[in-house]
Amino acid sequence: MHSNLFSHPDRFLEDHTSCVIDLAKRFFENIENVPTTFKDFLTIITFSHDIGKSTKFFQKYIKGNKTLKNRQETKHALLSAVVSLHLANKHLPNDLFLLSLSFVLPKRHHSNLKNFLSEFFLDESAIEILKNQIASIDRQKFQIFLQNIKNCDKKLINFTFDEIDFDTIKAILTKIRRFIRKLKNEKSLNYYIDTVLFFSLLLDADKSDAGIQTDKTILFQKISLQPDIVDNFIQTFKPNDSTITQLRQRAYQEVSQKKIDINQKIYTLTLPTGLGKTLISFKTALRIANEVKRQKEEDLKIIYCLPFLAIIEQNFQVFEEVLKNNGITPDSAILLKHHHLSGFAYKNQEEEFDYDTSRILIEGWNAKIVVTTFLQFFYSLIGNKNRMLRKFHKLTNAVVILDEVQSIPHQYWLLLQKVLTQMTERFNFYIIFTTATQPMIFKKHLELASPSYFEKLNRYNVIVDKKTQTLQEFFDNLQINNQSHLFILNTVNSAKKLYEMVKNSYKVVYLSTHIVPKERIKRIQELKGHKKQIAISTQLIEAGVDIDFDRVYRDFAPFDSLNQSAGRCNREGKKEKGDFHIIKLIDENGRLYGSYIYDAILLNATDEILTNSTYTEQEFIQLIKSYFHKISQIKSDKISLDLLEMLYSLKFSAPKEPNQIHSIEDFILIKEDSYKQDVFIEIDDEAKEVWQSYANIWQIEDLFEKKKAFEAIKANFYQFVVSVPIQENTPPIVNNFYYVSFDSLADYYDLETGFIPKREYYVY
Repeated sequence: MHSNLFSHPDRFLEDHTSCVIDLAKRFFENIENVPTTFKDFLTIITFSHDIGKSTKFFQKYIKGNKTLKNRQETKHALLSAVVSLHLANKHLPNDLFLLSLSFVLPKRHHSNLKNFLSEFFLDESAIEILKNQIASIDRQKFQIFLQNIKNCDKKLINFTFDEIDFDTIKAILTKIRRFIRKLKNEKSLNYYIDTVLFFSLLLDADKSDAGIQTDKTILFQKISLQPDIVDNFIQTFKPNDSTITQLRQRAYQEVSQKKIDINQKIYTLTLPTGLGKTLISFKTALRIANEVKRQKEEDLKIIYCLPFLAIIEQNFQVFEEVLKNNGITPDSAILLKHHHLSGFAYKNQEEEFDYDTSRILIEGWNAKIVVTTFLQFFYSLIGNKNRMLRKFHKLTNAVVILDEVQSIPHQYWLLLQKVLTQMTERFNFYIIFTTATQPMIFKKHLELASPSYFEKLNRYNVIVDKKTQTLQEFFDNLQINNQSHLFILNTVNSAKKLYEMVKNSYKVVYLSTHIVPKERIKRIQELKGHKKQIAISTQLIEAGVDIDFDRVYRDFAPFDSLNQSAGRCNREGKKEKGDFHIIKLIDENGRLYGSYIYDAILLNATDEILTNSTYTEQEFIQLIKSYFHKISQIKSDKISLDLLEMLYSLKFSAPKEPNQIHSIEDFILIKEDSYKQDVFIEIDDEAKEVWQSYANIWQIEDLFEKKKAFEAIKANFYQFVVSVPIQENTPPIVNNFYYVSFDSLADYYDLETGFIPKREYYVY
């Protein structure tokens, strides 16, 4: 017999609640080193999270009375929070921290976390609404609901609404406020970690039950992959006796033979560009996962994180090829790609799941291997957003590979060192930092590769020209021979100007973020195939893109960027020697182009360590230690320290002020350029078809169905979108999006250089 209380239009409240309790418990079972009280507490918050839906107001609304939608009495989160606090106080009365979470987490399970100090108040008007809600609950139906709850200790959840005394509730909230005010003095990250851990468990269980329209066992698949799948893949490579190939093989063998100690949690893999860091780090992650499985019977995810969308597809394809080469079908349960532009199509060997199920499974990282962005990873680790923090508990049993780690802004080094170290100490959480330019984030780590590989390289000479010159002066003195040339400039403006100068005499490939992604990918493929000898690009090409040029010119930038750019010069070592030129370009006002986008501290540090006019590759690479040592001495830790204070005090959000840290929400890995807007460029017939699909979607009245339909075309849609300054050349808005039609291309978009701003913007 059911209670006839509903949590969703097609779901009884007791069925949903029982399933959420069960899913959260099963997620929790795999998390090590947690106090015994946590299990009971998890039962309380998962049981309570939707109790507020038992009111007659919500029940009438869920059954179709939409006039009740915006009434305060229809909302369920606050009443659920009060019940949760009441139960937690009955069973865990002395743990003020868990009491605080018992109130906040149900209260915020449909929204983002806020400043904890502002959460523990109930004014008289709120209490009056709560009393009206309680009075409206059908007690007989509620008793049936309680009797039907499964998967938990009934002693933890049995209560009556008559037990709830609001004077007692207010007194508990007062105690909690005093406790929260003192938290920052303890300077412990455990309060933050436990908060987001429980929030994550509740969110994932709730969303998974409501959204997955299939057997929930899909959430608990155990998938093991043997490290030798990488060995098998490498054996398919054609034999090559080049120096780079020999070094690549040696590095692979060296790292593969390192003994895995599961008590060692932080690794670095520092190798020159072109020596196979992707496959080496992947095999290392598989080895760690297998050793943890052998010793602890725990299944670890592998989460591969990259800073740039441009190289996610490239590395995802590498993993696909490894799996396929071993006869493994890379379905979504094994290999998943997730970023803000990826669509929602989750497939296994039997079927492709519906949109709702796919979205929940993908956003919840339900796969053995997840390839994702720094933004997805770090905002799931540090933040206040409901959608991001849902994934946090997946990190408790994971090997995380952070590729191109040098791109992490230096002001966050201390913050990440503290948070990531705490994660390794608390959970089965392992990190592999991989780069050619290892920043000094961690003092205690295990380097997987010996430094000798840098000493063996002699692919290029570095020529440093510190005299400043305009683009015209640089071009007038430029001598282009029959070698391949790559020019990497700091701004779209300077890259366009050089392109206009060079294209009159030579065939040139031009790249910048003002060109639609579809065309950008096509041009990069041309460069990989050596179909064009000359390329002019902004720095979007400096890291991760597997291209090779005889001569590279790089406008002045921080040393780690210079070093990454140098990795495009004679990358495969097929020529006797390449030339990597560092130049200093200035605009008409005598200002360095690099100063428009880079921190002056980083530019000055680079200037100070480049004391010679020429370097060998080995000498140049050795300077990276001096550079990061200098940065560690002069960088300010203020932003990290301020953010740590926010973590200690559970201040998740606050009103924003420019360049100020007021809450955890102010952790911003990449600042959005406020002067840029997304613009759809209809460059060809495919773009026309995509835009027509978008226009059709815009006619759908139901907002949920409209969003669902757009998600199906989103990946293709954004192949034709550029993020650009439009102030002086603003396209029309059509269907709520800036739109350049094929017929108006000439006014807004150059097929060679991309979007046309009417004045110069120093952006890349």
